Amino acid sequence: MREPGVLWLHIGMPKTGTTALQGYLHAQPDFLDDHGIRYMVTGRDRGTGTARLICHNAMAMHMSRGWQTAPEGEAEAFAAEYAAHPAQHCILSSEMFFGRDLTPMQARFLSRVEGSVKVILYLRRFDDFIEADYKQRAKNALPTGGADGFVSQRLQQIESDPDYMDFAALFERIKTQVPGAEIHPRLYLRDEMAGQNVIPDFLSAMGVPPEAVILPRVAANRSLSRLASEALGLFDERGAGYDKKARRRLGRLLQQSEDPRLFASADVLLPEERAQINETLEARNAAMRKAYFPGRKVLFPPRTDMPEHPPRGHRGELQEFQYAVRAILKLIRRAG
Repeated sequence: MREPGVLWLHIGMPKTGTTALQGYLHAQPDFLDDHGIRYMVTGRDRGTGTARLICHNAMAMHMSRGWQTAPEGEAEAFAAEYAAHPAQHCILSSEMFFGRDLTPMQARFLSRVEGSVKVILYLRRFDDFIEADYKQRAKNALPTGGADGFVSQRLQQIESDPDYMDFAALFERIKTQVPGAEIHPRLYLRDEMAGQNVIPDFLSAMGVPPEAVILPRVAANRSLSRLASEALGLFDERGAGYDKKARRRLGRLLQQSEDPRLFASADVLLPEERAQINETLEARNAAMRKAYFPGRKVLFPPRTDMPEHPPRGHRGELQEFQYAVRAILKLIRRAG
């Protein structure tokens, strides 16, 4: 039997299938309603009611701007929507909530909730997260210092900042910012997820049987190679006239490409860097692991399926980068 009046605050972390999950929640209101779940409209409606819903919740973005861009009456609309769905699991979802100070969110919205607040977040393998973070920044033309500089900075941060990727410290901050909140961390390990996918795994936390979830027949986004991510970052607004929306279109064109040379995983870190990252951060999170995942010897077991790549900075790297740039230009010409 589900609990009455539960608000689930889904906060990522980034690169844990959040976009796919939000797309499913957005597209399946009837299925959710059949299982006592409400994907909250407030924060997804651009202040227009239900006419132009978006998949993710924009509250985090409004919060970062001091609520100046928030629709008028949004806090009251949130309270009314929540009150209109008693005894349901109500969901707010945004990876932009991850790592943010949620105190303004608590004051404006969450304090209006009479039931319990549960914070659910997926934790990604440490080295995979750092690699995905680099690729995301590179393809979005954000400053990285290049792969060498980025990895060096992250390694230094891991050694010098004891709070970096310390999930126990993160959970304690959330509990302080959202008094009474329950933390429900989950591991982003496909083989261990309910239904081997983040969508049924997430919904299983609310009592939905994984076999009841029919996944959309949409190919998952493949990971661009490091060099293809860097090449895509050249097509930015300042140098090439491609704004964020146009670069997203380029990214979709790349996803549709059948060229295997443009896709790769685990191609940012060197083996010794990967080992250092995982060893240090596993030790840092040992107490959290024992508290939230009793019985596990490590949060993330060593991978046995690591693909082989030439090391970062290998002799043919420039040619591979040039190939990726030419491939993008070809896609642009074909698309007109």
